[in-house]
This record gives sequence, C-alpha cells and structure tokens, in this order.
Amino acid sequence: MVNLVPVEGTWGGRAPQTTLHRLTRPVLTVAASETCGRVDELFRADDTLRCVVVDDGQRRGLVMRESFGTMMAGPFGFGRALRSRQLIGELTDWSPLRLSADTPVEAAALLARGRPANQTYDDVLVEEDGAVAGRISAAEIFDGLARLYAHRATHDELTGLANRSFLLDRLAAACADAGRGGDRVLLAYVDLDGLKRINDTHGHQLGDAVLVVAGQRMARAALSGELVARLGGDEFAVLARLPQSESAEAAARALGERYVLAVTAHDGHLAAGATVTASVGVAVSGRVADPQSVLSEADMAMYQAKQSGGGRTAVVTGVGAELSHRLGASDLSMRDAIRDGQLRLFYQPIVDVRDGAIVGIEALVRWLHPRLGLLAPERFLPEANRAGHVPDLDRWVLNQACADMAAIVRDHDGQAPPRMNVNVSAATLALSIDDHVAAALAASGLPGNRLALEISEDADLETLSKAMPRLEKLRQAGVGLVLDDMGSGSTSLRYLSRLPLQGLKIDRTFVGGVVHNTGDYTVVKLLADLAHGLGIGVTAEGVETPDQLAALLDLGIHSAQGFHLGRPQPLEAFAAKLASAGEAAR
Repeated sequence: MVNLVPVEGTWGGRAPQTTLHRLTRPVLTVAASETCGRVDELFRADDTLRCVVVDDGQRRGLVMRESFGTMMAGPFGFGRALRSRQLIGELTDWSPLRLSADTPVEAAALLARGRPANQTYDDVLVEEDGAVAGRISAAEIFDGLARLYAHRATHDELTGLANRSFLLDRLAAACADAGRGGDRVLLAYVDLDGLKRINDTHGHQLGDAVLVVAGQRMARAALSGELVARLGGDEFAVLARLPQSESAEAAARALGERYVLAVTAHDGHLAAGATVTASVGVAVSGRVADPQSVLSEADMAMYQAKQSGGGRTAVVTGVGAELSHRLGASDLSMRDAIRDGQLRLFYQPIVDVRDGAIVGIEALVRWLHPRLGLLAPERFLPEANRAGHVPDLDRWVLNQACADMAAIVRDHDGQAPPRMNVNVSAATLALSIDDHVAAALAASGLPGNRLALEISEDADLETLSKAMPRLEKLRQAGVGLVLDDMGSGSTSLRYLSRLPLQGLKIDRTFVGGVVHNTGDYTVVKLLADLAHGLGIGVTAEGVETPDQLAALLDLGIHSAQGFHLGRPQPLEAFAAKLASAGEAAR
C-alpha cells in the first residue's frame, strides 16, 4: 500500500498540523465535588497550570486560573477563608467550547470567535472518543492557523514539497547571486513519464499516490542545499548551486541522472503497472541569467529528453549568456534556420477556468538548433531582431500555424479550439500585415475567424497608428486582434479604445503576484475592469498555481493560460490530447 502522508520538503521544517490533535495541551481533570481549596492548591503548586477541567459525570466545564484566583482572593483578601470549602462545580463555566481532536484548525478558529460581539473563548476543551484529550487556548488556535496558511503558501498540498511559487522565489534569488559573481544556478526540470497512462488505466487516486511516492524518492535523493519542488501536474524541479570552478556539463548531468535513478527506484511502494520513469532537463546559468530563462531552458531540455525516449537526462549550459558570444556567425541566421527546417511550433491552450474547456491556443516558436538543441524564444529573438530577421520569422510562424490549425479543424472539428493566436512583432505590423495574413489563410484554407493576432503592448504608438487601416481590414475579414503583455508597456488609452481589439492579455508579471502582492492585485483588477468596460475579452497569462486561478475567478477573469492549465506542446501531442478528449466524449 502506498503511504499518502506528505513528507517534509528538503529545505524546511515539518508541516504544521491541520487538526487540533497535536496542538492540544494536557490538562488536569477534577470532579465537580472537589473543593475550591483543593483546586487552589493545584493552581498554587504549578505556575504553568492555565485551567482545570471539571467533570460531574454528565458534563464537563472549565475553570480558568485567572478568574479562579480573583474569586479566591475575594474582597479584602478573605476569599480563601470564605470559599475553600465550596464545591468547585458551583464556580465552573459549564458552557465552554468543546471540540473534537480531529477538528480542522480553520474550523476551530471560526468557532473560537463564535461568541457575540466578536469575543473569543479563552480556552477550548478538546475531546477524543468521548474522553478529555486536553485543552487549547484561542490564541494557540489562531497561531496554528497562521502557521498553516504560511505553509500552504509555499508548499504543495499533495506531496508536502516546496511549491512552484517558492521555487521561483528561490530561483530568482539564486540568479541574482550568480549575477554578482556567486555560484551558478543548476535547475533540473523533472517530468514523470507515463503518469497519464496510470491515471487512465488505474484512476487518479493511484496517480496521486505515484506523485507522492515520486516526491518522497526525490526528497530522499536530495543533497544538502538542494531544493525539491513540485511545479504542478506530473512536473517537479530541483534547484541547486554550482561553484564557478566546477564543470557545468558534468555537474548538470550528474544531477539529472541522480533524480532519474531516484524516481525509477524499485522499492516495492507501487502496485504492478504503476511504475514510472523520469525525463529530466537540466539548465545551467551563465553569469547573467534571469529566472524565467533558466526555467524555460530546463523545460526545453526536459522535452529533448522526453523526445529521445524518456527515462534520461538532457543538459543545456550557459543560459543567459549572450548568444552571439557563444555561436559562430553562421549559427545566428534566422533565414538559415527557416530554410533548413530548424524551427518548431508548440501550442499552449487558453482555458475557460470555469469549466476547463479549451477556448483557444497560442502558437509559440522554438528553434531546434543543430548544436544547442531546442531553444526558447528569449535565446534567439533579440539577435534575430538586431539582424532584421523577425519579419521573416513572423511570416514562417503565421504560415505554419495557419496550416496546423487548418489540420486540427479538419481532423478534430468537434474538439478543435475556436481560435488560434499568433504573435506578430511591431516590425511586421509596419509592413503589409494584411497581405501576409490573407496569403496564409488562402494557402491553408483556414477561415479568418479561426485566427487572432497578438501584438505586444510595447509596440510604439506610431507603428500602431500607421497599421490601423490594415488592422481594420483584418477585423472585417474575421481575424481577431489581441493586445499582449498588457501592463508591461505604455500603450495610450486613446489607442486602446481605437484599436479593433477582440481582447487583451494581462502580463504574467502581475498575475504572478495577484495572490500575495496588493499592488499586483490592484493592477490586475484595473485591467480586468478596463477590458470589461471596453466590451472585450481578458486573458491572464502565466497562471502557475491554484491560488492564482482562484483570485482571477474572483476578479471575473474567466480566460487564462499558464503551466498550471497546460504547458506548450508540439502539434502531435496537442492533437493526441484532442483525440483523447473526443473518445472520452463519445
């Protein structure tokens, strides 16, 4: 049987208790027939004794030290003489809050504030199987609740490991340290091979058990200083540091292989047919690297490992270093990459967060470089832009994406998303964008209403002004227009109201802080209200946690994309997902 108890993360302490069981403190119980003098002796003998439980055989109550001491002192100090022979049951509060030891801390906190005028109970009587288990103060309940919420903000609920948010925070700190000349960053992106098969064959309960066991195995394999985190779904990550003097390639490969072996260990914990392997991609930062680049490169390396058959490691080094410093001039030609068929499109779903339906996809370009492997856009777009090759790249993406979308509609019409988004640069907007789009639609046979163009908010206002007539022609042909990365640039509200927009996308920077940062929450709310006021759609980018998703729903944002909802996939993998959904629907 699989142990489903979450383990500790390798970087921090034990998970806080979610019920009152372990928070409860021992307490003395006395009979209601006991004298006040005897109870007074108990309190005076133990300065730490906060209260006693009084039991008359049919009910239980509490006597608090402070109130009892006041009564025993009495007027002019004669209380003890007057009350010593009085029965304690006569001074007992017989209506304390009584809770079971298995009461969740959150429920206990609500009940502890249950008295009128927001007054809290001093202490709560905790019972288990009909017997007194102990007591807990209201303050201790609220402290436990605070610890629980703090833990949930940084931990994955299923595995007990660090969560994506905490990993990204530590990754940012590590990259900043590397930029100051400190240790380089090693990031391993771990994907479990075959988990979908287990979920489909054995059910999600066993699939969750596999995730827990895999997390436990990785936690045990972690060395001092390594952070193991669950990113979501079947994806984990390991953050480590590498001294500048050590070999990046060797260290990265050793790190990846250690976790491949850890996940595939045969320790008898899983049922037959539930064994898994791991594909691991490891990225090594250069002296200058941003967290998103390191994460993206590790993700791309993981895909290389998976495409090679899984159960293995792929490594990319020097993330963040200037590409032109590491490649020859012939390597930098985007035109050569297009001519030689080195570009690939990946597709990321855009999801209606209310029901999980795929309402769109975004085409994202990757470069399968002959020497460096699969490259994310941030590693080649700056150089392509400097070389003036971006319009060529945009045309290739537009043509290929329209052809792919036409194939999806043809082969999976019932499950095909309504529309596909394609990114278009400001440089391409300044050219004959309407002619390029018309040619791509005609060549593929894709209807115009199946295509939307994403333009970045940082496109300059002069370019937008000149492109306005062409954009209007596209709108009349049914092609949608979406303003990307909203909040990251400086688009004039005057242009925002004049552009023939179908929607806007809120930049991932603000979405990432929507839960814990008041400023980011306010920006997201303002942008959502702006979109609603203009009568256009709004999509949140970079959704990576369930808490972010819940916050967006509360703000009335129903469209989102991000790793939490679906990672970018090659056409074949995305089409297979649609086919599987079609079979399930039948």
